Amino acid sequence: MELVKNKHKNKPIQIGIVGFGEVGQIFAKGILEYNKHVYVYDILLEKNKKLIIDNINEIGVKPIDNIEELGQKCDLIFSLVNSSASIDVAKKISCKMKEDTIFIDLTTSTSKMKSESEEIITSKKGIYVDGAIMGTVVIDKNRVPLLIAGNNAEEIKTELESLGFKPQTINQPNGGAASIKMLRSIFMKGLEALILETMITAKQYEVSEEVLNSISKTIDNSSFTDFVNALITTHVIHKNRRHKEVTDGLNLIQDIEGPSFVTEGVISFFLHSTRKEMSESNNIDQILEEYYLK
Repeated sequence: MELVKNKHKNKPIQIGIVGFGEVGQIFAKGILEYNKHVYVYDILLEKNKKLIIDNINEIGVKPIDNIEELGQKCDLIFSLVNSSASIDVAKKISCKMKEDTIFIDLTTSTSKMKSESEEIITSKKGIYVDGAIMGTVVIDKNRVPLLIAGNNAEEIKTELESLGFKPQTINQPNGGAASIKMLRSIFMKGLEALILETMITAKQYEVSEEVLNSISKTIDNSSFTDFVNALITTHVIHKNRRHKEVTDGLNLIQDIEGPSFVTEGVISFFLHSTRKEMSESNNIDQILEEYYLK
């Protein structure tokens, strides 16, 4: 792969953005500080241009009414569409795409979907990059942490830094960045729901402060990694007792007719676990693999 900036030493590279929602607009503003040749495509340009053209003109980017033309014109393209449209975007971009065009897939697609998009782009001799936005764009703007994976990650990191981004490479094939983002999202949203369900119940029993302090002491007593490892290794030993305790906890919630969606899910997980025959071990990888296989 030849870096874009090396191929275009005497002229600036042409940047394309597919999807001009909130993230696309923020990224465009940031890129314009380093490169004035920014083109955008959004489905609204074809369906209802008046809803988006004012934002495009105000920011100062150039609209492209046809997505295939964007693929033909630009050297580096950001895909910022919904995951449901990600593969279709890759197909249309690739139709007239130049060789060695960099296609950075920042959609929230699954690893499987990103693999399909990668195949589409590379079949036309383009360069596919799996990326994931790992922070809040509204707050961090285009300096938001980006994870990028794949064989070309280190080279693409240089390109992104030249446009004001803050990328971090990971030693994973394409799809790795997407997996990390989605798994982190599952954890964070699950934790959010669990906290809300716990504190809603605690408030009704007028023990909010006591419950919060108790949980804080447990979590703050060690590093988060040690805390996670302890839960995994002790789960095999204490899963039956813990299943009984969380079932009792459900009764506590039901007594006040509170929300119990997360608790019911926890009970389902523990019930499934209690039916598994697993060997006690301090080896985290062994426990997780054994749990998955059984």
